[in-house]
This record gives sequence, C-alpha cells and structure tokens, in this order.
Amino acid sequence: MNFDDIIYVFFLLTSIGIGQYIRHIPDQLQRQYICTGVGVLLVFLVSRLHIIHPLTLTCMNSIVVLYGNKKYSHVISFFLCFGYLAFFRWASHFGLPSPPAHTNAVQMIMTLKMVGIAFEIHQSYRFKHKGYPDNNVDFETEHHTINPSFLDIFQYSFCYAGVLIGPYYKYKTYIDMFSVPYTPYIPCFKILKHRIRFLPIYIGMFLLSDYIFPLEYAASEDILDQPFWYRLFYMTPIFFSFRMRIYTGFVLGECVCIMTGLGAYPAIANPKTGEGPTDLVAFQKFKDNQEAWSETEYNFQAVHNIDEFGSEFLPTIREGIRSWNRTVQYWLVMFVYKQVPFTKPVRMLVTMMVSSFWHGIYPGYYLCLLSAPLFLLAEAEVENLFKKKASPLRKQLFDWIWWIVKMQAFSYMGMAFLLLRIDKTLHYWWSIYFIGHVFILVIFVGTLLLKHMYDTKLKNS
Repeated sequence: MNFDDIIYVFFLLTSIGIGQYIRHIPDQLQRQYICTGVGVLLVFLVSRLHIIHPLTLTCMNSIVVLYGNKKYSHVISFFLCFGYLAFFRWASHFGLPSPPAHTNAVQMIMTLKMVGIAFEIHQSYRFKHKGYPDNNVDFETEHHTINPSFLDIFQYSFCYAGVLIGPYYKYKTYIDMFSVPYTPYIPCFKILKHRIRFLPIYIGMFLLSDYIFPLEYAASEDILDQPFWYRLFYMTPIFFSFRMRIYTGFVLGECVCIMTGLGAYPAIANPKTGEGPTDLVAFQKFKDNQEAWSETEYNFQAVHNIDEFGSEFLPTIREGIRSWNRTVQYWLVMFVYKQVPFTKPVRMLVTMMVSSFWHGIYPGYYLCLLSAPLFLLAEAEVENLFKKKASPLRKQLFDWIWWIVKMQAFSYMGMAFLLLRIDKTLHYWWSIYFIGHVFILVIFVGTLLLKHMYDTKLKNS
C-alpha cells in the first residue's frame, strides 16, 4: 500500500466519522450544504487544481439536462459525459497536465451520476406527459418524478458520500437521505459495525499478499525463468491481493453512506441495489406510519456495492461478476444494456465496451472485459449440458469443480485488468501460453460437440 492509498483510506475513514455528525443535523438544507462543502473539500484535497474537471463536467451536464429537449437530453448527456471523460484522460495530448489517479476515480463516479440524473429527468418527463397504466401509478409518479435545479445537481454531484470511490446512487436516493422522516430511527452505527467487521482481515491479507507476490514481477522478464506451474500459479495470489484491496475500498465507501444515512430504506419496501425501494406502496405506507419507524428493520441494500461472499464462494462466473461493483452494474444495465435496441449478444458486447471505456483507456481493460462474454457463453452451455438435469449430488460436484474454474478464470482475466498495458499483458499471457482462452475455447467447442452428439442420438433412438 503506497502513501497515496494511505491518504485515501484516511479520507474515507474521516468521511465515516463526519457522517455521524451530519446525520444528526435537524435542518435539511444545512445538511445538504455541509455534505456538498465536505465533498468539494475532499475533491480539492485529492485533485488540487484538477478539480476544474469535475466542476466543468457538472456545469456542462446541468445545462444540457435543464435547458435541453427532455426527449433527447439523456442521450446527449451520455455522449457529452463520456466524451469529456475521454478528454480528461487524454489531457496530456492537449498540452494539459495529467490528472492524478484519485481525480480519475472522482471523474468516473461523477460521469455515472451525471448520466444517471439525465435519465431520471427524462423518466420524469415521460411520467408527466404519458403516465403509466399501473395500479400504483400515483406512487410511481411521486417517487420517480424529479425536478432539480442547477444547485441541486451540483450538490448531488459533489455530495461527499461516494465522491471518492462510490457507490453510485440515484438522485432520488440522494434526495431521500434528506427528506425521509425516519432518519433518526435508523440504527446506522449497529449496521456499520456489522458491515465493517471483516475489514481488518481484508487489509491484513492484502498487505501480506502484495508483499510476497508483487504485481511487477508478473510483467518482468524474470518470471520466464520460473517453471510453467509457478507462472500459472502466480496469477492466483495477484488476483487475491486485488480482491482484498477492492473489498477494503468498496466496504469503506459503503460505510460512508451508512453513517450518513444515505440509501437507508425499510426492508418491507424491498430495496434493490442501485434502484432503492421497489415496493412503493409499502414504502409510502411506512412513511405515513410513525409508529413503525422505531420497530422496523432497515438496510442499505440501495448502496450495497460489493458482495464478498458471492465473489468468493458462489460457483459460477455469472454470479461472481454480479457480486462485483454492483451499483455500477445496475447503472450499466439500466442506462446501457436496456437502451441498446438490438439482440442480447449485441447488447452484452456494447455494455462491455462501455464498461471498458469507463474503466480507462488502457488496452488491458478491453482485453479483460471483452474476454468475459466468451467465458459466460461457455459457462451457459456447460451448465445446460451437465447441470440442468443432473442429480443433487452431481450438481454439487459440478459446483465445486466450476468454482475452481471460476476463480482461475477471474485470475486469468484479472491479469489484463491489473497489468493494463498490452505488451505487459500479452507478455504474461504468453508465458502461460494463453491457457485461459485456450481452455475456455476447448470447453465451449467440446460442449457444443457433445450436445450435438447427444441430440443426434436422441433423434435416432
């Protein structure tokens, strides 16, 4: 862990402590201004003069969504925000100083929030002019209709909760933090203690693993002097270090939201990651029933960004992917995947391309994320052939075997995500003979052949 990471963790821990104070401020406007002020200060401390980039993005997008045609402003916002993200990362090519890595993280989150609020405003426009034929239309309209001002968008963009590392949350979730009447009854500290309980383990395991197995060694010529089995093994502890580092950052990001009360909803409202409450009738009744505020169960599922258990122990690649950066995956599904008017494979490809571009301009992101569809397609075929009609014992055996495949597949693809440069990535993958791609192609083709032989045998019998 370098000095910048230590400072970053310090800022996140400080944000958690500040949340305890902010949550108990009774005046809503005062809380909003303090959240914005702390957010601007944090962005300035990690960015210094490069704060001009998130400021520029927020102002440009606000003009588009407030004064543009509401029918198309969400599309314009999407290309504007991602275009500016490209400009931000290629700043050095325009004679500007390169922004620091932590400013990149801030810009990434703000890009999602600015595009997200554009879609929320567009959705409000649709509700206002068309409505929906649901029985719950009144609750739907009330919950989803937003009408932010320029100041509202600025405050949402720079709210300190999530500004450094996420999670992504909707504008409506942000407004609920100040407007819901049950805030004093949320057991934030109790939920925080439960969420943070494994954090020391993640930090300790990361420091130990990163010290014993440095990433730089995988990109060096020295690794070619090692036997094949060691070169193949080396990606496993590297990906383990990466997981522990990500768990630490994402859990701290969630804890900032928890102590602020952002994303807190009653369990009876069935809140979903990224979306917030989905049972709006139950949510409305709960808000009107003061007697239930002190007795209900609350959760922060709306900002639950990482499922460590799912990442580590669920058996399939699909489930493992869904456990990572869950609020960003929600954003990708809602604002990319569901917006592409083509077939499912095309939607998946476009979504992975957008995800790769959002992560960065390095080829490693594309080599990693664009390899994922191949692994997912192979996994689906293998499950259909070997697991779908298997006995409970065979299903359990399949899960154990495929869990090993899943973890090694993530480790293999993760090397591209971590090494970033195409020469370093290909250098390492070549040292292990591209075994990940070869293996999954053999599995995919072999499964299709077995399936064809099985279908042919059924027809002839």
